[in-house]
Amino acid sequence: MRSKIIGSLALIVFCLPMISLGQASTPLTLDDCIQIGLEYNQSLRINRFETDRSVSQAKSNIGLVLPVVNFSVTGSNSDVASTGWNTGYSSSLSLSQNIWDGGVWLNTLKSAKVAQHAASIQYESYEVNTIYQIKAAYYNYLSTQQLLDVYKENMTTSNYQHQLTLERFKLGAASQNDTLRTRVNIERSRLQIVNGEVDLQSKARNLNIILGRDWDSPLSLAEPVWESVNIPDKESIIADVINSNHELQLLEQNKTISEYNVKIARAGYMPSLGVSASYGTSGASSMGDMYGELNSSKSTGFTLSWNLFNGTRTSRGVEQGKINAKLAVENYDLSERKLRKELAQTLQQMDALQESVEISQLILTASEQDLLLAQEQYKIGSLSILDVLRITASYEDAKSNLIRTQHNLKIAEAGLLQLMGKR
Repeated sequence: MRSKIIGSLALIVFCLPMISLGQASTPLTLDDCIQIGLEYNQSLRINRFETDRSVSQAKSNIGLVLPVVNFSVTGSNSDVASTGWNTGYSSSLSLSQNIWDGGVWLNTLKSAKVAQHAASIQYESYEVNTIYQIKAAYYNYLSTQQLLDVYKENMTTSNYQHQLTLERFKLGAASQNDTLRTRVNIERSRLQIVNGEVDLQSKARNLNIILGRDWDSPLSLAEPVWESVNIPDKESIIADVINSNHELQLLEQNKTISEYNVKIARAGYMPSLGVSASYGTSGASSMGDMYGELNSSKSTGFTLSWNLFNGTRTSRGVEQGKINAKLAVENYDLSERKLRKELAQTLQQMDALQESVEISQLILTASEQDLLLAQEQYKIGSLSILDVLRITASYEDAKSNLIRTQHNLKIAEAGLLQLMGKR
């Protein structure tokens, strides 16, 4: 019985690495990559901490409304006129409350509320940018991987053409130059494969870092089903883009904060009013007597203050606040114009890429038929090897252009979603 249990445990221990290996090699879809990146991307984590810090700083301004309470206890031991050492204890409890300060605390709280909202918008922007980076790296990797497959396919074709040329050379139907040309074509294909593998490793490392993984982690991506991209009309989405773009939203919040800062600076011209209350004890010879009625005192009061002159600090503060408010407006307007231009360029690029995909598909279909026909014609000697190599290169270029164009279109689509503030 014991041997059976040990055997079962050994089988489980042996199978566990196989199970984990199978899970690790499961190809990642785009959605998988996005979920992993949102959870483990280190730049996004840093941005999350920065957002938490910004929110905490904004919330700290609530302290302007709350009262200030202080408590202190003092003990002393002194020798007065050499009459001997005397011990004394005293305590103090004070409360002060700002009632009115010209609107400083009120506008500061309003500004802090806007700043908290801006921090949440900023973090949403970080998430959208991270998703865009993931999509771009994902499609770049797939594009490089598919191009590498094209190079390997071209290597197979080049070997076939070289073997066919050698057979024809033996029969006297091809020259030695033809065999050399096909041999050179093989080496070119090999060089493409070497460079393609290096490029693919670089793309894998880049995607791993974006996903928050070790740069050398094994990477396998699932091939997505190609779907045509829906390109919207600019006029139908421009309003939504302006309203949902995170950069413009942050600049809008900055405009509001700048307006509150002007009001805060103007408060320097206004009087301030505060109330206070205190309770204190003094003259107690021991800690136990410190709170006796004979040693205690109470007081309440209010304070009205009005700064009549402080040089030009208040006026300069108001002036600088107004300048900052004007800058905030100009920055918003400039960014909106740039956004309109970038949106138009993105849609124009997507239209061109969409049309290029259709054209590239037609060229690829024709090039494939042309290559098949050329290979048959070469077999019967009605076409030279130079023509075959030229047609082969044309077919390879057509297939490579289609792959690049399709993935560039998907990256452009991701850029459009980023402009719209969407994932």
